Order: sequence, then C-alpha cells, then structure tokens
Amino acid sequence: MWAKGTLFEVSARGPLLIADPRRACAGQVSPRVVQYLDLYPTLVDLCALPPAPWTEGRPLTPLLDRPEAPWDHPAYTVQTRNWAVGRSVRDEHWRYTEWDEGRRGAVLFDHDHDPHETRNLAADPSHAATVSRLQKLLRDGPIRPSPKA
Repeated sequence: MWAKGTLFEVSARGPLLIADPRRACAGQVSPRVVQYLDLYPTLVDLCALPPAPWTEGRPLTPLLDRPEAPWDHPAYTVQTRNWAVGRSVRDEHWRYTEWDEGRRGAVLFDHDHDPHETRNLAADPSHAATVSRLQKLLRDGPIRPSPKA
C-alpha cells in the first residue's frame, strides 16, 4: 500500500503551512489536528469576508492567534477500494477507522503510545468507551455512509 491510498496516519496526514506575518504567533507550530477542509473557511476569515452557508470545515484563525488554543474538532478521512469504503476519524490522541461501516473491520490506534499504528486496540475491552465515542463521531460526522438502496 502506497501513494497515500490508505487510512493509516502516514498516508492520511499531510503538511499544512499557513503564514500570516500579521499574527503575533507567526512562525509557531500548532499541535492541533486539522483538516484541509478548513482551508477555505480560514481564507475567507482572513480576508474578512462573510462565510458562505454551504461551506464545511471551520476557520483555523483561532490557532493562528494561539497555536495551543483548545481545539476539539477531529479530522475525517475517506478512502475507497473496489470492495468497500473506509472512513476514519482522528483526534489528538486516537485514530479510529471502519471499513464498510465496520463489517470489513475496524481499527483503533493510540497515537500517544503507538505513533506508527502497529497495535490495533479496537477489540480490546479496556478501550470500548473510546471506540464507542469515536464510532459516534465517525457516524455522525461529515463523511457519512451512503444510504442503502
């Protein structure tokens, strides 16, 4: 698996640099999880334009002002294979992925202790609450499964 064609962190993650020299925090790094979907709302906000009601994502300007600001907005990723759709949700600690709404498998990775995603914790009973929370985020989030015909 290569060419950014998986839902593993090494594939789903990409670089993002925003430079606004007007900001007091210019040049600082933010550890927050964001998604490319946030770029358009950020540019609209930086240009002081009214937000379009149809946009998804949220402006990253709070993080440009305070890189360590609280941020409770996960990132979503979707990947299709000829046999199923995989969807993933990532917060600052966890990545949870389901293939075909979990029918073809689910994985949970703890990025604080396993940044290379080598140990699937999805079936570990001690992580059931985490799986349930992330599963709800995934199923209620912006990348919803297609309705069945």
